[in-house]
Amino acid sequence: MGERVIRAAARPVEQSTGMPAMQLCAGTLEVEHPDQLLLDYLDVRNGYGYPAYDTLETNSTAGLVDGDLLAPILLGAHVDTGRFTLLREMLPALEAVADLPAVALQDADDDHVLCVAGLFGILDEPRYAGRGIRGTIVSKVLHRKRPELVPLYDSRIFQAYTAPGAIPRSTDNAWAQFMAMLCTQMRDDLQGESRAFAELEELAASEGSPVTQLRILDILVWRTAESSQRED
Repeated sequence: MGERVIRAAARPVEQSTGMPAMQLCAGTLEVEHPDQLLLDYLDVRNGYGYPAYDTLETNSTAGLVDGDLLAPILLGAHVDTGRFTLLREMLPALEAVADLPAVALQDADDDHVLCVAGLFGILDEPRYAGRGIRGTIVSKVLHRKRPELVPLYDSRIFQAYTAPGAIPRSTDNAWAQFMAMLCTQMRDDLQGESRAFAELEELAASEGSPVTQLRILDILVWRTAESSQRED
């Protein structure tokens, strides 16, 4: 997958002496200066997906409408006419996002996790194989409707979470199975660094950019994975 957005080079992250490093992805990914990484992403001058994606107004409910199917574009996922038509075909299955419980992933039980993962089961149907819609686009359609429970997903998240010690790297997993493993590991990360995530959530809100702890997790992993790829 490409960049989430086309943007000018981000302003350099200032060195912070505030928050200590966080251990994510089952301890395989160290995130240094998480507060500055987060604030840098939320700074509209840096041209990332926030706030365009997160605050996009389509309707006032958790129900999906056509505008939600175009939201992935704001995070750099390509939705052309063909993909839009396919997403509209998938709507009866994806609309179940509105029935998810009002619970944050860090507080979710295993049944909640399976409900989230089940939304991605539509991708395992043979009729949709090889037609251009995968977990990246579906996650970016669904996340905005339940930003505290449904994770974002793309190639950087895959790379980070399938590192040794986290989720076994395999392309053979069904989407529902993989998303269940991803949600479970993300829940472990949120719980393991609960104090830090609560502090970061409060920091973002104080800056006028409220985001959920799950969205913060995505930002930290995505940006740290970005730095790692540049170094490789």
